[in-house]
Amino acid sequence: MFFHIRVFLNSLIFLVALEFVSADIISAGWAELSDKKFLASLLLFMILLGVFFQLSRRVTKYWRMTLIPMFFVASSFGLLYFIQPHWEQHFFIVVCAVVYYLLHLALYRLQSCRKDKTANGFINASNMATIFLVYAVAYGVYLNFAIPLWFLMVFVMGVTTLVSLQNFSLFSENKDAVLNYSLILGFIMAQLAWVFNFWPFGYLTTSVIGLAFYFVFWDITRCYFLERLSKRRIVANMIFLGLIMAMVLSSTRWLPVV
Repeated sequence: MFFHIRVFLNSLIFLVALEFVSADIISAGWAELSDKKFLASLLLFMILLGVFFQLSRRVTKYWRMTLIPMFFVASSFGLLYFIQPHWEQHFFIVVCAVVYYLLHLALYRLQSCRKDKTANGFINASNMATIFLVYAVAYGVYLNFAIPLWFLMVFVMGVTTLVSLQNFSLFSENKDAVLNYSLILGFIMAQLAWVFNFWPFGYLTTSVIGLAFYFVFWDITRCYFLERLSKRRIVANMIFLGLIMAMVLSSTRWLPVV
């Protein structure tokens, strides 16, 4: 079953909310964002987060299963402020609404069958989309505003740990192991955030590279939980990482584009 009326309506609400925020951005923009306007936008953002938290919880039934959805929602709203052409904003909104629907549909299906491979695949894909959006927003804010590097590192570690915690819990019932490996992955990505600080790239390039590193470590950890880890798998991941790095570094501008 790939259609659920409640999930569809929630996704429609999400799309409308993104379009509303997009229209507000188009009429104002960062350059003309006064203190009052910023506070009003922040208040609206918090209200929307509360609304979508309740919508997600009604679908998932458990608050701990709302970690990926909430970070996806928050980063989707945040990245809108860094997308300038109107058509790109609308395209981004449609894609986010589709991912939002598939994510919540997968979480709903897992209630009846924890080993649903299709649902797990949707959640894994949504996990990667969430990590990319979070990293893009984090680096975008860091490059555009006077944000301390330590704050970026703490933020990256915290979000990576929480998102991985929900995702890894689908592969293992050992809560201690899931927590420990999630913390290790979060710490690794925080260290990479410090390294990326010295690279002459914009936030999109940096977030793509960060996602590539995250995917490799995530896949190795997932295979460990599923007892499928092998030397061949590790070598394949290293080759994949090298190819992605070569493609990105050879096709991007070596100057910050913020």
